[in-house]
Amino acid sequence: MTDSAWRIEKARHAPNTRTGAGARLVGGRWTSPGRPAIYCAGHLSLAILEVIVHAPDPATRSAARVRFRIQFDRTLVERVPDGAVPADFSPRTPYAITRRIGDEWLRHRHAPVLSVPSAIVPLEPNYLLNPEHPKFEDLFWDDGDGITLDDRLWAT
Repeated sequence: MTDSAWRIEKARHAPNTRTGAGARLVGGRWTSPGRPAIYCAGHLSLAILEVIVHAPDPATRSAARVRFRIQFDRTLVERVPDGAVPADFSPRTPYAITRRIGDEWLRHRHAPVLSVPSAIVPLEPNYLLNPEHPKFEDLFWDDGDGITLDDRLWAT
């Protein structure tokens, strides 16, 4: 069985999407700076929500974007262990908790994909991809396609 993940990237960064350079430079909820990783969502709509919450200003919101669909066999996915994430997981959960989980996963290299809960919709999965894992090449990336986000999503 296969699963899919979705990544929406600024078009100017699309050529480097598969390197994990963005997370390496600034880190994220699940990984500390200095560690390459690729953050993806389990659904295209969740990927759009991730863009919305991480686009704080009009210039960032209007950037041209590309969406990628990544397919992988479920045997390549590790899941965050039960109890590792607090029961009240939310956007307010300290990064120190989640980064410890993601950094340990990257260090041990058990799988190229880690399924984690989304802070936006905790019942839906986000995925971390490890571009340095030997089986990263077993993930199938489409060529990417432009995506335009509806301006009404930015209404306040």
